[in-house]
Amino acid sequence: MQILDRGTIFDATSAPAEMRFCTSPSLTQLANGRLVAALRAGSSKDAADEDTPILVSDDSGASWRLAFAGFGDLPPGRGRIRGAALTPIGGDRLAACLTSVDRTDPALPLFDPQTEGILPTRTLLAASEDAGESWAVLGEAPLAPHTGNAITGAILILQDGRMALPYEAWKEYGDVSPARHHASLRISADGGATWPELGIVAHDPAGRILYWDQRLSVAPDTGELIAMFWTHDRQAGCDLDMHVAWGSVDAQQWSQPVTTGIAGQICAPLALGGGRVFAAYVHRHSPPSLRAILSDDFGRTWRAADELVFYEKPRGVESGMGGARDFADYWADMSIWTFGHPTPLLLPDGDIMVAYYAGDETAMGIHWVRIGLDLPAE
Repeated sequence: MQILDRGTIFDATSAPAEMRFCTSPSLTQLANGRLVAALRAGSSKDAADEDTPILVSDDSGASWRLAFAGFGDLPPGRGRIRGAALTPIGGDRLAACLTSVDRTDPALPLFDPQTEGILPTRTLLAASEDAGESWAVLGEAPLAPHTGNAITGAILILQDGRMALPYEAWKEYGDVSPARHHASLRISADGGATWPELGIVAHDPAGRILYWDQRLSVAPDTGELIAMFWTHDRQAGCDLDMHVAWGSVDAQQWSQPVTTGIAGQICAPLALGGGRVFAAYVHRHSPPSLRAILSDDFGRTWRAADELVFYEKPRGVESGMGGARDFADYWADMSIWTFGHPTPLLLPDGDIMVAYYAGDETAMGIHWVRIGLDLPAE
């Protein structure tokens, strides 16, 4: 692998105060070549003024234009959109899943340090008919009985044409009962009108191992799914190596997650066909960086010698990486980490573009890197 080019989707250093801290990019491309990116922006990494602007590029990422300023209060007077993930569905049409956070009391942080729950959330659906320029909110994807939900990526299109919405479930603010984390999917067979089927991607009934921030991809040839996880041992108070699991073409049957043997947090796989997988991941241990790695056997082994570092933190170490950590402190760490959330996109020529956030304690923007692959012939 080699880095071919770099660029910036959104420069937050000169942005208005309410857009100075950007995270959670979603990146896709339409059939006409337009790149469309959604991002979370706010006056801090946990701010009640957060929203999800959408930018577009018609010159392969050389320049970007704000196409949609954001959804504002949704529902009116109560919720703010914390996350948006994009899926092309033909022509100029796009679907988006959104996480709306209840910000009725703007002074409350997302995470309740007493109960360890999060503010109430709703998972909403939106659509654009004009290549991301305007958006219509279609309604809510009901995820009951799960609560404390957050989307973990774009809606997947399964081999049979059904849609799968990935999310993780935790518990809500003020809930004193033990949290039961699930990495989950809701599946729609009617184009997103209803989401009746539940798929559990990963869950530890004992509640010790947490499979956070699942990222999934569908193999373009076989239709099989691969999921990768930031994996945390709640009892030991520390991260484990990243884990991986494999799903059936209907997204209903999943293997037990197993370790990759690679130290890291959020990891986004991109299935390329022929068993090949590209994965971009957060290496928050020393030295703090973002990295890419390849597999030739659908994630069962990884070409460690060919690993590529495509971002390095300019200085310092990352908070919380020195050993066992109190669970509440992990949430505090998340509010100060200055890079992460890599999101890969396969381009028509076979290169991969990865969007990610990076910056410092004064501003965090959204950037991209273009990576050329050196893959074995089929």
